[in-house]
Order: sequence, then structure tokens, then C-alpha cells
Amino acid sequence: MAVERKEPQTTPVFLYPPVPRRAFVISLVALVVAGLGSLVWPDRLRDAAGLAWLLALIPPFLFAYYRGWGGAAAGLAAAMVVLIGFQIFATLVLGRPVDWRVAAGTSGLFAAVSFGAGVSTELLHRQAFMAIQLAYADPLTGLGNRRVLEFFLERQVAAAARGLPLSVVMFDLDDFKSYNDRFGHAAGDEALQAFGRTLSSSTRGSDLSGRFGGEEFVTVLPATKLEGGVEFAERVRRHFRTMEFDTGARMTVSAGVAAYGPETADSESLIEAADATMYEAKRLGRDRVLDAVSAGKTRGRTPPSIRTSRPPA
Repeated sequence: MAVERKEPQTTPVFLYPPVPRRAFVISLVALVVAGLGSLVWPDRLRDAAGLAWLLALIPPFLFAYYRGWGGAAAGLAAAMVVLIGFQIFATLVLGRPVDWRVAAGTSGLFAAVSFGAGVSTELLHRQAFMAIQLAYADPLTGLGNRRVLEFFLERQVAAAARGLPLSVVMFDLDDFKSYNDRFGHAAGDEALQAFGRTLSSSTRGSDLSGRFGGEEFVTVLPATKLEGGVEFAERVRRHFRTMEFDTGARMTVSAGVAAYGPETADSESLIEAADATMYEAKRLGRDRVLDAVSAGKTRGRTPPSIRTSRPPA
């Protein structure tokens, strides 16, 4: 199967932070107070009653802060619905005249201010996002780099300490240095990108795959036992070995799988166990997946019961 020729996805889909519940509550209160202030107490507030509608700008600003331009538009739409609703109520139920010039001017002001807030926050969100990508994404493969892998693993280890299963897989491209020396760095980069795409397409949204360094890759699998980690690594291994590159050659990958346990109760020991197991898989002949339990019990010998996947004959 020929390798698909395309550039690696170095910029993942942009995601906004979720809008917290308190922002919805504050926005609702602001809209209700704005409407009541200008409708129920106009005589008491007199000329200041119109200023109460300035509270209706709170939703566009709050939603823009969390969701950029789209949030500002949603907040503005909510404010306009409430504003028009109160005006219709004042006309039809209370019989109060509506100065549509004032209403139109207020609507224009709301739209202009919301648009400005939306554009400004959108730019800030995207600049922050790009800064994060520069700090945490591997530029060649588009996967996470070692920094983000270690950060993610630390958090998953904390969850595993509360009883959730956790597995870590260390991958290493077999004979990569020889391949790189034979065909050149461009061919080596192509192989790394191809494996990055293989990992990316195989990784669930709750997991994280990244380039740990050189030709080594790591996948962190929360809520996954050792057997599940072996199955995942085996799927990746089988898929990658079928790829044929522009050089006409094929490559294989070896993988070591370790799971959270008494002897791997922190991120460093988990990585070390997966790394040592991966090197044991290479020692046993490469192009295979080996788990840390079997590697620890069979180091230096290969009995028939060893739990390692081998390439088909």
C-alpha cells in the first residue's frame, strides 16, 4: 500500500474553552435587570432608565471572552431578543409608546460594541492558540511533543492513583538510522510523518499520542488496561508495516507496553518500563509488541508462553 502524499497536520482544529455556567447566570440576570430597569421603573429612574440597557452588553462581552466572535454574536442575539421583547410588551400590554429611533440607535450601538469585542477576543484567542501550538506541537508530525506528553501523563497518573487503569505505549521505528543514512533525511522525515499519521488515525479522543524524541513515539491510554494497550500497539504495528514509501522500501516498528501498578506508580517509572520493554522487543527480533509484565519475567529467554506479538511468517 503506497503512502498517501500529504503534508502533516501541524495545526489541530481550533477549540474554544467551554462557557462556564456562571457566565450564563450573570448574563441572564443582566438582561432581566436591564429590561425591568427600563420598563418597570422608568419614572423612578427617569433619564437614567435608558442606561439600564447598558447591562445588556454584559452577555456579548462575556460570551466573546470565552467564545470569540461567535460568542459575541450569540450574546448580541440574546440581548436583542430581550430588548425587542420588552419593547413589544411595553407597547401591547402597557400601552407605552416606543421611540423607534432610540431603539434603532441602541441596537446599532449594541451591534458595533459587540462586533468590536468579538473581533478583539477572536484575535486574542487565536494568538494564544498559536502560541500553545508552538510550545506543545511537534512541527514535523503535528503530534504533541514530549512536553505535552509528560504533562498529560502526570494528570493521568493522578487519576490512576484513584483506581482508574492506565497504559503507556512506547514505539520506536526499527533500523531508522540505517534507513535515514541510506535514503536521506527527506525520506526519513517522510517515514516519521507517515507513522505520525498512523498514530493519529488510531488514537481515540480521550488518549494522547506524541513524538517523544527522534524516532520514538509515545501513546498515553487512560482507562485502558495492559491488554488494551497491547491491542492498540498491535493495530498500529500491523498498519505501519504495510506501508510502502517512495523509496520502494518498507519499515517496521517495535513497541513496549506498560501499565500503572505498584512498581510503576509515577510517570517516570511508567515511561521507563515502556521504554525498557520496547528495547526488549527489539532484542527479540524487532517488528513486535511486548508488554512489561512478560518482559520482566522473560528477560534473556523466550519461552513459548511469552506474551508478544510476532509478525506473520
